[in-house]
Amino acid sequence: MIQPKLTIIVPCYNVEKYVEKSINSILEQTYEPIKIIAIDDCSTDKTYSKIKDIQTKYPDKMTVYQNEENKGLAYTRNRGIQLADSEYIGFIDSDDYIDKQYYEKLMEVLVKNEAEIAIADMQLMDENGEPLGTVQRGINLEETDIKKAAIDNGLAASACNKVFKKSLIENYLFLEGKINEDICSVIPAVLHAKKLAYTNEVAYYYVQRNTSIQNSTFSEKRFDIFDSVELTFERIKDLKDVQAYQSIILYHQILMLYVFVITTLENIKDRQKYLKLFIKKEQNIKIEKQACVKRYLDTRGRWGRIYWKLVIGLLRLKSATLINCIITIGKQIVKFKKKIMDKEGKCVIKENLGMEDLVKAAKEQKRKKESKLHISVVVPNYNYEKFLIERIYSILYQTEKISELIILDDCSKDNSRKLIDDIVENIKDYIPVRKVYNKVNSGIAFKQWQKGFNLTQGDYVWIAEADDYCDKHLMKALVKNIKKDKDIVISYADTSFIDKDGKIFLKSIEPEIDIRKTNHWKHSFINKGTDELNNYTFLNCTIANVSSALIRKGNYDTFFDKAIQYRQSGDWVLYAHLMTLGDVAYVNKPLNNYRVHGNNITSTMKKQKHLEEIKRIHKGMEELTSITAWHKKEFQKRYDFLIKAWQLEKESEK
Repeated sequence: MIQPKLTIIVPCYNVEKYVEKSINSILEQTYEPIKIIAIDDCSTDKTYSKIKDIQTKYPDKMTVYQNEENKGLAYTRNRGIQLADSEYIGFIDSDDYIDKQYYEKLMEVLVKNEAEIAIADMQLMDENGEPLGTVQRGINLEETDIKKAAIDNGLAASACNKVFKKSLIENYLFLEGKINEDICSVIPAVLHAKKLAYTNEVAYYYVQRNTSIQNSTFSEKRFDIFDSVELTFERIKDLKDVQAYQSIILYHQILMLYVFVITTLENIKDRQKYLKLFIKKEQNIKIEKQACVKRYLDTRGRWGRIYWKLVIGLLRLKSATLINCIITIGKQIVKFKKKIMDKEGKCVIKENLGMEDLVKAAKEQKRKKESKLHISVVVPNYNYEKFLIERIYSILYQTEKISELIILDDCSKDNSRKLIDDIVENIKDYIPVRKVYNKVNSGIAFKQWQKGFNLTQGDYVWIAEADDYCDKHLMKALVKNIKKDKDIVISYADTSFIDKDGKIFLKSIEPEIDIRKTNHWKHSFINKGTDELNNYTFLNCTIANVSSALIRKGNYDTFFDKAIQYRQSGDWVLYAHLMTLGDVAYVNKPLNNYRVHGNNITSTMKKQKHLEEIKRIHKGMEELTSITAWHKKEFQKRYDFLIKAWQLEKESEK
């Protein structure tokens, strides 16, 4: 089969430090019928001489041009489109780079699906070649309409993570003399394409430079986006579902500029200046009246919805001064809330907690009305005397009724048992509480979890680890979902990570569990457990900490027996099995705090054993859900990533 010709257009301007790596990554492509058009936009450094030197080595693969004067990125890309003589076109920014199979994979799905555009993912990289966060998906995996999925994400307007049929993209040239020039080119091309294709097997490496246009200090040039959006709307006005497309575009391109850039400017005078300009520019759009605002408000918490409804809604009054005052007040409130933290940033429930605080909280619990849904709390402890008062207080001060409290101790070597004795003695008259002490250390946490489940009498069980603590509304939020859906087997919340001193160092676990960048945890949800397992939990543990979860009471001895076989990932095994029994609910608020001790440095040997555990768990997933070729590819990608991240020697393929 003859492979279609592909031209890669590389605009170059003052990138002498990066351009060789960028172009070499194209020359090394496994897809053979590739030619490079590199166009220098009158660089003031050695960029032009560098690309000319590369051309002399690869005259059959590369052509070099230079603009007569500096014309900008859009002009340079448009010139490249006119010069290309191939059926398909790709774009690479001259400070970025790609994997060897990048274009092979894109062209493979493009040809196979008879598509006019193929889309890949993107990985942000720092200048030292280190990844910044997880992979950004080229489409919104939660959207079933492929065209909406392609524009309903942060990469919608990127030309670099796509391959285009030339006859399509040349109808929608880039907007010259502007930044954000790609919106009115890429998005109309995507929406007018007869068919789209997507691959998650490769990613474009987008290098974040502090000196790049997008990362430079905010200026009036950023408002070029309004011109680009206006031209985009003109170019898509013939489409059947145009209003839905416009709403998605406004959400990502205009509303996000307002809420995540302009309103966050720290300098009050600068903020005033750019608010005035935004109000002037958006008068034809009236973003405050658009449906996309409700979409954004639905992602905020209670107070966030109130604040943003006001800050966005006030645009109708065209008063930058009033909006600026509200934003300033909001920032002051945030600063005031931060005073709840101590000088080191330690999140404090209450200063100097003591036994009298536990007694007071226990009395409050006794006064609460008995709920139809009974919650049993199990506190497994081993050498956490230091945190026990805080942990028990965070349980007793819950706004939801607690039906019973069981404190387990696994042969602690500190003074935990004496403290537990005192706690039980002081609160036993106000709440059903008991202590259970092991004679021999169990050696693994999951055995204590199992013991706790077998001892409890409630409808749902909360395993509240002794060194963690939580927001007083955690149980209320988790129970709220269960009241909506009686089939829920696990209801859990987002989690913050804290160090041994209580200092928050990770505000949300969402970026860490969403390793495929699906945005699944951006919103609260109730989902079938089997769907959660098949789409997400098959690959990695998606519940960060048992203390964040409320689990339906049951005899899970068989599941615990399987979990105990794993030293580091037994919780993942337990959750996966539980998901086969019912629905799963998630609360998109970090109501739980998970404490991480020490420097968390793991030896290479332990990392290797952990990787082996992960492979065993993946193998076991075949018993729980239907594992397809796609799942197996995701498994392998996970292994490759961990081997690289953990600096393990790559094993030969078996």
